[in-house]
Amino acid sequence: MESKDKVVVNKDYDHPQRDFSIKAIFNVCKYSMEGYINFYRYERSAILHLIVAVVIILGSLSMNLTPVEWLLIIFILLVMLAIELLNTAIEAVCDLVSPSYNKLVKVAKDSASAATFSISIALVIAMCIIYVPKIMTLLGM
Repeated sequence: MESKDKVVVNKDYDHPQRDFSIKAIFNVCKYSMEGYINFYRYERSAILHLIVAVVIILGSLSMNLTPVEWLLIIFILLVMLAIELLNTAIEAVCDLVSPSYNKLVKVAKDSASAATFSISIALVIAMCIIYVPKIMTLLGM
């Protein structure tokens, strides 16, 4: 997607600076929303991640989580979403530059997928640390 924002060159650093007008900020938000829409429309794992996040959040409402526990769960869910979005971007670029099989493309795609899997493991570990003691208390153990 081509940005139509004005680019101003900072003469002190010889590095382009973006326009920080309200319109430019609105465009950043618009492009981000387009990314979410694309993600939820075309990625098969997106709906699964959304369902898992909703179930975790709704289930957590009855667990008397501390603010730190809420912060940890929400942070990990958002990091998982961000990594999954990056995974989607990497796959799209790989498919663009190499429509046919390529060993390096496979490495890139598999590595991006492994990043998503890694944060999923972190979520499971955090949930065990947070929820197991609470469930044991509820069960009188």
